[in-house]
Amino acid sequence: LGPRFWQKSAGIDQVAPSCSMHARLGRLTWRGCLPHAGAMVFAAAAAGAVLETCHILLPMPTHLAPLMPRCVALGRSRSHARVCRRQRMQPVGYREKFAAERLARSRERQVPFPVRIDDTWYDLSGYRKKHPGGPHWIDYYKGRDATEAVYAFHSEQARRFLKRLPRLDPAAAVEAQAAAPPVSEITRGFRNLRQRLEVEGWWERDYWQEARWFGAWAFLFTAGIALAHLPDGGAEMSVVPLALAHVQGAWLGHDYTHGVDGFCRGMRLFAPLAIGVSPGWWGEKHHTHHLVTNQMGADTDISMPPLFVWAPHPDDDLPQARKSQHLWFPLGCATVFFSWRLRSLAWAADAAWNGRSGGIAELTALMIHWLVLLVLIPLPVIFAFVALAGFVCAAVLTTSHLNEELYDGFQDDWVLAQFCSTRGAATRTAFTEWMWGGMQYHLEHHLFPTMPRSKYPCLKPLLRQFAEQHNVPGGYREDDEVEMVFKTFDRLKQIAEGNCGDATTPRLHDILETPSDSQGPI
Repeated sequence: LGPRFWQKSAGIDQVAPSCSMHARLGRLTWRGCLPHAGAMVFAAAAAGAVLETCHILLPMPTHLAPLMPRCVALGRSRSHARVCRRQRMQPVGYREKFAAERLARSRERQVPFPVRIDDTWYDLSGYRKKHPGGPHWIDYYKGRDATEAVYAFHSEQARRFLKRLPRLDPAAAVEAQAAAPPVSEITRGFRNLRQRLEVEGWWERDYWQEARWFGAWAFLFTAGIALAHLPDGGAEMSVVPLALAHVQGAWLGHDYTHGVDGFCRGMRLFAPLAIGVSPGWWGEKHHTHHLVTNQMGADTDISMPPLFVWAPHPDDDLPQARKSQHLWFPLGCATVFFSWRLRSLAWAADAAWNGRSGGIAELTALMIHWLVLLVLIPLPVIFAFVALAGFVCAAVLTTSHLNEELYDGFQDDWVLAQFCSTRGAATRTAFTEWMWGGMQYHLEHHLFPTMPRSKYPCLKPLLRQFAEQHNVPGGYREDDEVEMVFKTFDRLKQIAEGNCGDATTPRLHDILETPSDSQGPI
């Protein structure tokens, strides 16, 4: 502080230039110095409180104790009150729990988790819990080949991350290679085909086509809202355009959830805003369907009680509902979107409450969707168009898989499993071609889920040729769209009129286990 400050605070108006320092200090009055002494005492007390709090909350590591002065170290060791206070701040069993968690993590790092990608074995024991989608996706492939899953569902940026993953020990890699099923010729040929398509730019998006699809949805939705406000039967007339808009919105939301490019990431909230379905909940469900297609007990798209697509386990059977399932199947299709909307709200609320990434945004988008519907559309019209849209989408999706092979275990040859469990539809008119929303090219979508669906018509002859060259059982499967609906009805009727399975029949929701899995059920 400058001399003028001390002069004014001590009551000294003028100081002779010839005065010495002792003379100046002698003129200071005790009233002038008292505030400064109090401020210094307060600062010292505050500093002591801060140091005390830091000592309680952040105790000094033991390896730094020798650096402390001897008097301070002795003083802290003899301060029983401080030790008791620090112990009271920690929950009961905190030290034991922390030590157990560290021991579990160290043991987990010691146990290798072999996964093969592009003929290279990686140890994912330390990465599986860091996987953005969750560790259960990696758990499917312990000791297996995950190449097709990596390329089918991940962006190019995510695939570049493979170079940073730790490699499996050479001795353990030889052992894992001997235990894992060999890569089939069909899979090798498919990898060559995929590499060729990537070089040719098949993943480049046609934004003009995307704009036309989005414009069709916007026109139908706007027309439906306008008709809903017309008098004399206008509300009944709005059901059909709103249902068509809902169907096309479902296909667009399906595309945006599968896509891994920047455009699809930007359109991720379209599904909750347009059709009231959470992309987080539905993506978890639908990606499981892609990984374990038609696997009984694992694929949620074929485990839909009280609807049964195989003779159920005695403990899962509902005889009264199963015996008539072919009759009430259309009504069940109409309830699909109601169920999906309720599950989406529950998932988004839970995600927002637990702080999951994107949970608050999805919940907000779902609330906006319902607010718009309840304000602009009469309630009976909402029930009618949601039921009609659910019937159309469910009829399209069920016909592509229910009549094909069902598996009672994990299929290591993912490419062959897709060919044998998926069937495309040959549409009859341009309207039904538009109505199917690209799902008539169902095999193309299952093999290349991140590819824009505008490429599927040109991809169809290539897959047909691929099936002929590699002698795929059943070849490229495709039927007339109407015949597929009747075959689905016959399949459900056959299950309804038959008996239930035995104790060896797969359950509706079996637990997937990896070979030689030492970590228990997944």
